[in-house]
Amino acid sequence: MRVFKRGKNWYADYTVSGKRKMKSFGQHKKMAELFLKDIELKELRGELKIVDESITFKGILSRYLEYSRLNKSSKTFSSETSRWRIFSSFLDEKGVIKLKDITPELIEEFKSRVRETTSATNFNNCLRVIKAMLNKAVEWKCLRENPLKQVKELKENNVRELRYLKTEEIIRVLDAADLLMQKVIKILLNTGLRRAELVYLQWEDIDFQNKLVKVQSKPEYGFHPKSYKPRSIPMNSEVEKILMDLPQAGKYVFDNGKNQPIHAENWFLRKFKKITKRAGIKGACIHTLRHTFASYLVMSGVDLRTVQELLGHSSIQVTERYSHLSPDHRMRAVEILSFETKLKQNPHIGG
Repeated sequence: MRVFKRGKNWYADYTVSGKRKMKSFGQHKKMAELFLKDIELKELRGELKIVDESITFKGILSRYLEYSRLNKSSKTFSSETSRWRIFSSFLDEKGVIKLKDITPELIEEFKSRVRETTSATNFNNCLRVIKAMLNKAVEWKCLRENPLKQVKELKENNVRELRYLKTEEIIRVLDAADLLMQKVIKILLNTGLRRAELVYLQWEDIDFQNKLVKVQSKPEYGFHPKSYKPRSIPMNSEVEKILMDLPQAGKYVFDNGKNQPIHAENWFLRKFKKITKRAGIKGACIHTLRHTFASYLVMSGVDLRTVQELLGHSSIQVTERYSHLSPDHRMRAVEILSFETKLKQNPHIGG
């Protein structure tokens, strides 16, 4: 590292990560000297970053997709890939090539485009994967910092989007289903399991003695509970009877006889769609059964914290979208107090 003069101007000559750099300071020698001292200090602290600003979005995306494929479940990788297609198409249209050109202003334009055709939830999902990739780009020394770290997600109107089945709709769905799907539907209605959690449910997850259904990771299939948190769901009498009557043909509750799940997740999705069509029910999918489980619990007076634990939600805010289904829950809560009765029972108070 050195300071030198060329003509009338002073320069700082230094090397970072094997790359030689020069910076001009005009006629200010002292500034060049201070700059070099700052460079030396940052190098000692490991704070010096050389960023290749020529790196392209597609170049880093290719690396990030490989990272995701190796470190995430196949389901997560598949959903993220579909979101990348949406964002990549937008960047192609805007003529954005360099990674450094992904700015908050560009994302605001992307937000407007996405919101024209889909929900706030879908935009938020896209934003999360974009931010995750940019964080990795910083870690891989392809960016100095994540330019989108201050960009906020859109507020989601989960209450409006909620759909659950009424009692008569449940009857129609069961009438339209074959024997296998009747069992599947009843289990989902009584446990709130996600369809993937049911597909990969094994007999070792069923605790008949304590009447519990356990949701646990199945690494061999790349399956894990959402947020990677295992949980246990109490088994009511209806679920217990269904499970007791099922043949244990393999290690999975719904097994093909070869120690493999009888069907993939999407098979149940498509099958349920055909059932609702046959039953004349609109706006419902197999995930609606999970909403139905939670909705009837809340309407029966079960507190939200318990519902959160049963569903495996990472935060109470997610569960609170069901709270509107129990409009009198706050009244019931304060009625429990009954101070007047307690005071009347004490002869030393009042009178």
